[in-house]
Amino acid sequence: MGPARLRCRHAFEYAVVHANGEVVCSIIDGRGDFVIGNIHEQSLSDILSGPRAQELRRLVLSTSDSHCPAIGKRCPLKSIPQDTGDAPSSVLRFLAIETTTACDLRCLSCPVRDFTGDVTWRHAYRDGGASFLMWDALRRSKQHAADAVRQAFPSLRAKASVDLSGFGALLLRGRVPRSRAGTLSLADVKRVVNEAGSGIERVDLFNYGEPFLYRHLLSALRHIRQTMPATDIAISTDGMQVRETIERVIIDERLLDWITFSVDGCDQESYGRYRIRGDFDVAFGNLIRFHRRAAGTGIRVTWQYVVFRWNDSDDQFKRAIDLAERHGIQIHFDFAHTWGRSRRRPDTLRYLTPYLKPFTALPGEPRQHGW
Repeated sequence: MGPARLRCRHAFEYAVVHANGEVVCSIIDGRGDFVIGNIHEQSLSDILSGPRAQELRRLVLSTSDSHCPAIGKRCPLKSIPQDTGDAPSSVLRFLAIETTTACDLRCLSCPVRDFTGDVTWRHAYRDGGASFLMWDALRRSKQHAADAVRQAFPSLRAKASVDLSGFGALLLRGRVPRSRAGTLSLADVKRVVNEAGSGIERVDLFNYGEPFLYRHLLSALRHIRQTMPATDIAISTDGMQVRETIERVIIDERLLDWITFSVDGCDQESYGRYRIRGDFDVAFGNLIRFHRRAAGTGIRVTWQYVVFRWNDSDDQFKRAIDLAERHGIQIHFDFAHTWGRSRRRPDTLRYLTPYLKPFTALPGEPRQHGW
């Protein structure tokens, strides 16, 4: 038996349907760098059993570390030891549906900034200051150069992520095509749910974009609940668009099992640094209201606090924990891996371990169980 290699669970047990119909392995491939199929062209079962999906799984198992050749970079989800003699199951257990890429915010380093068409490098200084402008300008310049190189040498397009090193794939990673944006019709959502079947353990009705901007949200949730009565249904939201009328129906009809509000700070100053155009009082107020209304229904309401270097002081953590405990809300900290990530040492943050988002980790430490 050969040495253990690292794999993720997503290439084998999970599927993400993007709002333009493309299917990828996980939220890590938010750009759509390794698309295994499109629901507008094939059924979900044909996509997951097709040659592109098989190639994805082969690539995941082809490296022993966390580098994934399929997407051309290290993947924080690639953390499960896999003996080379064992074949992991490829039965679909988890499904994510990104109903729309429309979003009310303009979060720093979010992929939506790249493919919506209304955000350019000119917004970088206004949104993130000089340091973000420099990072964003270099990134966009590199992407334009990569597109030019790949256009001049078409053979490099296929090699960009699979046959090159991680550094080579990074250099040749171009702009995200505008076709990445979109909105699924209600018929598309229903068809995907029907094709997935009732054996799915959890449906995540979110990815990028804001799910509460999807005008068919209630109808989609009702169909999932009717088709998959034993399946957990989850949504993650920035909290800004959670209207009382929609909230009341979701709770009264128990259309969700989990809802996560991503509110990354304990005041407007820390929250607004990343959540551009967001309002802390509105988002947190909606979180409190939803939590109170959902009390006793079995719907689990959590506050997700994504940690960056501007909201990672001990004082801010303790204020957030106190605020959550005062309102009886469960809080989870999730350390970002993107621009602006925290530079704190894990040994100074051990007191946060009980509050970490499940399966995540402190900075510099691996995530657990492929999540």
